[in-house]
Amino acid sequence: MPSVDVRNEAGPRFDPLAARLDTLAVETLPLVEAVTGLPLPDPVVIRTMTVRDWKREHRRSAKRQLHSETVELDVPLKALRQAGIQSAGRQRFRKRFWPTIGGQAVLFEPGRPELVLLPKALRHGGRLDDTAFLYKALGHEMTHLAQYAASDGAIWAAQDTFYPAQRGIADRDYAFLLEGHAYWADQQITTKILGAPVSTVEASPHASRRYRKLAASPHRRAALEQFRRACDTVSQIVNSYGLDVFNQVWHRPDLVPTQKETSDDVAAWQARFSALRTQ
Repeated sequence: MPSVDVRNEAGPRFDPLAARLDTLAVETLPLVEAVTGLPLPDPVVIRTMTVRDWKREHRRSAKRQLHSETVELDVPLKALRQAGIQSAGRQRFRKRFWPTIGGQAVLFEPGRPELVLLPKALRHGGRLDDTAFLYKALGHEMTHLAQYAASDGAIWAAQDTFYPAQRGIADRDYAFLLEGHAYWADQQITTKILGAPVSTVEASPHASRRYRKLAASPHRRAALEQFRRACDTVSQIVNSYGLDVFNQVWHRPDLVPTQKETSDDVAAWQARFSALRTQ
């Protein structure tokens, strides 16, 4: 079983949080592998960070990715400009919505996936001392790490690319797959630990006014509804065809859902797994 490496980089006052995360992570880790049927990277690195450092690391990794992808693909000028606009848009999103991002699986350094938690965001959300939420966050984000490990990083690279058209995947909906799977997994994991799935649809009574305003925004509400649909769809596929069949998606790019399927016809995506069961 992989080891857990918790690093508190958010300041001494969050040492108790780091110690609690270490305890919860050791309990959660084997359940992630059991529920998903996927391996986790070793070690599983968990970092608490300041918002300022988190933003800086995102800017740095985005700059590196833009350079490496542009060189690799020899993209035309129009695509390069669009990628710059997209990168700036991601930065604006993080600047505005960081209070709603308590935890996140990231790749700040090539080949080193890790789980980051923002104590300041957890405080805004009223979740800093919410053990049930921390179980959910760890289970959810560790599932993303398992997705990375199962695909040797390919699934994250495809989701995060600045050039989906040049890679021939512009029609694919990676967020639907990855988030649907992670929400499905964290429901199973928290049920095993706590007896029932942990829901964070409704804001904590201890959430800040700023958090509540962001959580009520049309953008976030639409995203949560899409993730709910994605979770339900993954659950149906796993229940109908089995975990081994579903897990072929991590090394079969042709099984990733299309945007047309996730918006209009999820049954068509599900049906593609039916053929695998008979092979």
